Amino acid sequence: MANREPDNSELKESSWVVAKVTSGKEDEICETCMSMLSGDVLKDAFVPKHVRLKKYKSEWRRETRPLYSGYVFMVTDDPAALDKALLKVPGYHKLLKAADIILTVSDEEKAFINRIAGRDNVVDISVGYKEGDTIKIVSGPMMGLEGDIIHVDRHKRLVTINVSLFGRSVKTTLGLELTYKQTPEEGA
Repeated sequence: MANREPDNSELKESSWVVAKVTSGKEDEICETCMSMLSGDVLKDAFVPKHVRLKKYKSEWRRETRPLYSGYVFMVTDDPAALDKALLKVPGYHKLLKAADIILTVSDEEKAFINRIAGRDNVVDISVGYKEGDTIKIVSGPMMGLEGDIIHVDRHKRLVTINVSLFGRSVKTTLGLELTYKQTPEEGA
């Protein structure tokens, strides 16, 4: 989504803040902010997304949706200046705050989002199989996150996991292709 390409060292030093926006308007607000705000105030803006499979008339198609519906992530060196500059941008958007203090994404949370979403900010579909009552992920961004799975919808090919954002647990849905169900005899 970004118009500017900051280098990795710039992203590490800058703060990530999150704006609450109208669901369904994430891309529009992101693009508007990138075009209206100067690079001195807004280094980058992006909407982390995930790919999922959706069945239309007995055919599975890939579609991309926001990872956090109703939120736009913004990279800035000065969250207060960004908050003030956002007043010029049309549409509903409000930086997340606690007691009038702008919340910033922690380094651990940034690392997690970068790990699962990669450089293009899109979480691709993971592949796994069911072994007994557990899911084993064999490829994709969910490798190593099996313990965070709280719900599997095999029919819709989706999995719900708990992730941390601003130090609290947030549920998010990701695409998961279950290839087969392994029986105890096959695992031996």
